[in-house]
Amino acid sequence: MLHLEENYWQQFNYWENVKPYQWKNWQWQIKNRLKSLGDLKNFLKISDDYEKLFSKVSQIYHFGTTPYYLSLALLKTEKNNPILKQILPVYEEIDENIQSKGYLDPFNEEILSPVPNITYRYPDRVLFRVTTFCSVYCRHCMRKRIFLTGERALKKEELIPMFEYIKRNKNIREVLISGGDPLTLPNRKIRFILKNLYEIDHIDIIRVGSRELVVNPYRFYDEELLEIFEEYDKVWLVTHFNHYDEITTETKIAVKNILSTGTPVLNQTVLLKGINDDKKIIERLMRELLKVKIKPYYLFFCDPTKGVLHFRTDIEKGLEIMEYLRGRVSGLAYPIYAVDLPKGLGKVPVFPNYLIEKKGEKRYVFKNYEGKLVEVEL
Repeated sequence: MLHLEENYWQQFNYWENVKPYQWKNWQWQIKNRLKSLGDLKNFLKISDDYEKLFSKVSQIYHFGTTPYYLSLALLKTEKNNPILKQILPVYEEIDENIQSKGYLDPFNEEILSPVPNITYRYPDRVLFRVTTFCSVYCRHCMRKRIFLTGERALKKEELIPMFEYIKRNKNIREVLISGGDPLTLPNRKIRFILKNLYEIDHIDIIRVGSRELVVNPYRFYDEELLEIFEEYDKVWLVTHFNHYDEITTETKIAVKNILSTGTPVLNQTVLLKGINDDKKIIERLMRELLKVKIKPYYLFFCDPTKGVLHFRTDIEKGLEIMEYLRGRVSGLAYPIYAVDLPKGLGKVPVFPNYLIEKKGEKRYVFKNYEGKLVEVEL
């Protein structure tokens, strides 16, 4: 966990006059997002070549980050900066030699949409997209097609048909609210969405998918949002940490606030080349998540999204990491390694093979966590 000193942001000249009450206000963080090359030049040395590259790539896939999230990158002195790699545009994003086999909508979310902004590809749950806005535009975003459109939240009149569709379909038991990032919406809109879903009798669980805990943890310092979470107690928060450098003292405070409302917190990580495709990085990430009481949920093979393929490892890399974790971390820290199949065919878990051979009626050969073959009778 990265322990941030009090008022640490004031060591950066650009923010030296920012008061604590401003820095720790989630709305200030969004209002003061860095969105241009000129913004970045206040913090980073930019070469002429990169300036041209930035301009070319960001015209297609926009750039944006909160001051908080950029500050975590600026605290790093190592050459390999996992946070900068998640926010800075690079040429590989638009290189057709790399991206030609990617899809703007790899999981047919738009095709599997019975009403606009709902995706229905599992019998008991739906994806419920409420905004195209994120406070940070992650370079590895699986919904990177929204970079190509404007930033907007759905209006109430657009949400009503979505609620009505769910009411009519009693097989739906779970709703995943996503975007963009739904927790960038104002509290009144969040309350409106949760209230309408909560009042549908056959909905058991409302999952909120958000990266605000990673990029703007001050969102969860907001008493009104916490009151909303406590009132609508079907909510589960699913967040998205990819590297242990993203877990800070601010994260710990925010998670404590969330848990005080009775809302569980789960994490899904994406396996990203050059950022976390290392067994020791993932092990430390899983341990640090548990320290702040976030349960590791998924480790995803990177999706086949156009603009993202340069982050992909091979599937075997994930299996190697999962084998390494087994026996080295407890079951609490062990995520599900999963591949989301293209064209809306669904997620599938991928497991290392520990049952090697069956010998006779009751004898089996297993591979244990040390890689040793053990024959036992069961």
